[in-house]
Amino acid sequence: MPEIQVHSVPQHLREAFTEAVSERVAAGAHGDSVLGRPEWQLPEPLAGALRDWLGSPDPADGFRVVRGLFDGFAEPGPTPSHWSTTDPDDSAAHDVALALTARLLGRVFGWTDQQDGRVVHNILPSPGYEEMQVGASSTVPLAWHTEDGFHPSRADLLMLACIRNPDDIGTRLAGIRRAPLPAAAVEQLRRPALVIEPDDSYEDQDAAHEERIGMATVWDGDEGLCVRYDPSYSRALTDDPAFAEAYRQLGEAFEECGFIVPLRPGDLLIVDNDAVVHGRVAFRARYDGSDRWLKRVLVRAPRVRPHRELLEHGYHQVRVDPENRLVTVNA
Repeated sequence: MPEIQVHSVPQHLREAFTEAVSERVAAGAHGDSVLGRPEWQLPEPLAGALRDWLGSPDPADGFRVVRGLFDGFAEPGPTPSHWSTTDPDDSAAHDVALALTARLLGRVFGWTDQQDGRVVHNILPSPGYEEMQVGASSTVPLAWHTEDGFHPSRADLLMLACIRNPDDIGTRLAGIRRAPLPAAAVEQLRRPALVIEPDDSYEDQDAAHEERIGMATVWDGDEGLCVRYDPSYSRALTDDPAFAEAYRQLGEAFEECGFIVPLRPGDLLIVDNDAVVHGRVAFRARYDGSDRWLKRVLVRAPRVRPHRELLEHGYHQVRVDPENRLVTVNA
């Protein structure tokens, strides 16, 4: 497992960022609107200083933990019982801060059919979702997966900001570039031999009836081997036992090299969505306003992915661009 290095934000940079965010919130900005107003973008040299300091995840590790950038904001009230009941005014500072930070690393987007098209998502346990393989689950571990692995225009970077985590519930990571996977298995997994369907957070009842276009599980990117993985929502297009064995070995390899990243309030986790799969340990939710609460943003860097992905329909899920509030398909 890689050494978990925590990068603490210098105080002067944190204070300048807090002041800039507070000014925008006072002017009426929210997480879903701040990127649509040019005058609300972070001024230089603050944007440049933050961008240089944040950097990108190390290619070998595929993740980066940033501490202190969000420490200047008050807690946004009790953890809601469902993402839809989150008060946008109470959490405006955190939402604006995360959206502005994410924009420094690429193009922020959302999905029209996920959390009502919001670009800042709320990840928290919800009654009735306890045993599902979605972010609102709790009593079962959230299995290894690539964020939105079903879509060819999925995020390059996944950003998670911790609002509350009193029980130290860990986020699990495992990198394909550190996975002890036999060369023969890698070659099998290069085959476009399965499909990934949208997870249950999209409530797509027609996904199972869409044309099945095979996708590769691993491929070679500019910085090393990349992966696209979500066994909970995958369907094999072959009964070849060699492929099935390779896919099983991949899951075992992730278990062997996986590790837990502890997050505390104010922490920001940046994950390379092509290099690292993520999950979460199981826990018992209380639903009393004190449960774990993360904010999530998706970012396109963008980078080159396999040409074959251009053939995919993405189950007709479309992306929301908060900078002009238009939707784009496979962009």
